[in-house]
Amino acid sequence: MDRTGEAQRGWMSEPLPQIHKSLNFDSYTIPEDDLESGQSRLLEVDNRVVLPAKSHIRFIVTSADVPHSWVVPSLGVKCDVVSGRLNQTSISIQREGVYYGQCSEICGTNHAFIPIVVEVVPRKDYGSWVSNQLIPQTGKA
Repeated sequence: MDRTGEAQRGWMSEPLPQIHKSLNFDSYTIPEDDLESGQSRLLEVDNRVVLPAKSHIRFIVTSADVPHSWVVPSLGVKCDVVSGRLNQTSISIQREGVYYGQCSEICGTNHAFIPIVVEVVPRKDYGSWVSNQLIPQTGKA
């Protein structure tokens, strides 16, 4: 399973080759005043990266702006991200859960605490999540 992401402040893209579509979404730090009980300051985001459990994931990354370093210590992954170049890393995720990380590169103004939250879910839930992300959002309830 491949995941391609362009590390740019709050942006990620996942190609979905089996259905020939790309999934794009924004992910930003939740402001301190908006945190719910139990959420961590500077670590929680409004839109988590969701990945399937019991999977081998390959990340191919690049940057559109400055160097970054995509790090999730509890998953044992660190990948330097450089503008204009492709880099790759892979991980094997066995357990479901929520994993936190941050950009570990001093990469510019307002980039000091770029949080990364990876939510690992069962495969069936991952398929449902992807399907929901691909439904056009109309803004209507």
